[in-house]
Amino acid sequence: MSTILDFYNFIDKIAPFETQENWDNSGFLVGDGKKEVKKVLLALDVTEPVLNEAKEKGAELIISHHPVIFGALKEFHPKNIAFLAAEKGIAVISAHTCLDIADGGVNDCLAAALELLNIVKVDDGEGLMRMGELEKELSCEEFIKHVAEKLNVGGIKYTPTEKIIKKVAVCGGSGGDLYTFAMEAGADAYVTANIKHNLFIDMRRKGFCVLDAGHFCTENTVIEPLAKKLSENFADAKIIVSEVSEDPARYWAK
Repeated sequence: MSTILDFYNFIDKIAPFETQENWDNSGFLVGDGKKEVKKVLLALDVTEPVLNEAKEKGAELIISHHPVIFGALKEFHPKNIAFLAAEKGIAVISAHTCLDIADGGVNDCLAAALELLNIVKVDDGEGLMRMGELEKELSCEEFIKHVAEKLNVGGIKYTPTEKIIKKVAVCGGSGGDLYTFAMEAGADAYVTANIKHNLFIDMRRKGFCVLDAGHFCTENTVIEPLAKKLSENFADAKIIVSEVSEDPARYWAK
């Protein structure tokens, strides 16, 4: 029977934890590595609904993208998600920035979800950005609809363009600061999230099309492919994708 440590070692092979950013806290964060695993639940975030789902479905392990423990813990009580996980006997492994940059990780999955072809890495200094081509050229409005449909996005902020869009750069999560690399690589549009106001001003002034498609929706694309990899490599455990993991934001348009 596979153990929690076996799952940790597998993830360490496909997205080495040593490649994470120095401010990150990816790794084996809660639990006993020797514990045997029959069920694993995958989710972008470890929330109380996700913990309850894991408990109800009998999962001994949650594998998440965002670390269940991020900053220093000064208290450890029932209001703390890591405490609740330990209390319920559920282990947690989190693969954050190491999975962002990994081959087949977050950004490759985002590019694939948008059905980009001829995907390549963009030299952005961090190994995050990917670029590919749409099957056919799209107008800005058509491209927005394409992204919204493929990522199941509730709303998109964007800078408009009259240019036809063919080459698209992507960076899941908070990639606004990297937009100049997308421009220099020849992208017609850039899909990312968490873009600051001043960057929107700069991109609008430069006439560059950027879509803020939300942190959750640009990164959640990795969960299903990761579940498939785990299922192929751990035949003795049932791999489950969370049914309650969701975008914490809600969208309204007038």
